[in-house]
Amino acid sequence: GRDEKDVQLGGLGGIILPTIFAGGAAILIVAGAYGGGIANAGGSLNPIDLMKGLMGEKAANVAMIALAISAFPGACFSSLIAANSFKTTMPKVNPAISVGIGAIVAAFLAVTGWVAQVIWVFVVIGASFGPVCGAMLADYLLAGRKWSGPRAGFNPAGWISWIIGFAVGAFNLVIELLLPSMPQLAAWKGFVPVPPVAAFVVGFVLYLILASIGLQSRKLEMPEAAA
Repeated sequence: GRDEKDVQLGGLGGIILPTIFAGGAAILIVAGAYGGGIANAGGSLNPIDLMKGLMGEKAANVAMIALAISAFPGACFSSLIAANSFKTTMPKVNPAISVGIGAIVAAFLAVTGWVAQVIWVFVVIGASFGPVCGAMLADYLLAGRKWSGPRAGFNPAGWISWIIGFAVGAFNLVIELLLPSMPQLAAWKGFVPVPPVAAFVVGFVLYLILASIGLQSRKLEMPEAAA
């Protein structure tokens, strides 16, 4: 049977190692291109653009295929975790639907090239996960410095903390996107300092407050405890 060790190994092999490999390869490609004086470097820091000049077209194509294959473990493991999370949070919604919608959105972002806007991608990631991590820390401390266990269905404390925390974390991004059509918003540019950290703090504080007034959903009994 599957147990906690399988999940840990899946995270190690499917998330951490591919991330370290891909990040390390990108650093080596950029360093090699500029260190070797590749003519097409031209100020670019995009490893995809630099691979052909550094390796040659055929080797670069092989490397691209290898990078695509290396993305499969992380994608599959992340989909599994996402499906389990959606099933716990929204038990009445088929995980295939919720995860499928996420996959469609991800494919759309990749095809349109929006995902290549690395800075904005990291801004969204920080805004998304900052309040989640803050709420998790708050829940951890409230449970006596341990995992409190899964919660049934919709957890108002967690969702409210995330929504408001995300709004704080993405504030500067929204202002930046609206500036071309609404230049009067320029005074608000950069209003939120260090957005990922601000989102984390907001998620943490809000979860503490909301949990203290009873806006947490009930805990689910763990299978080990039931046995």
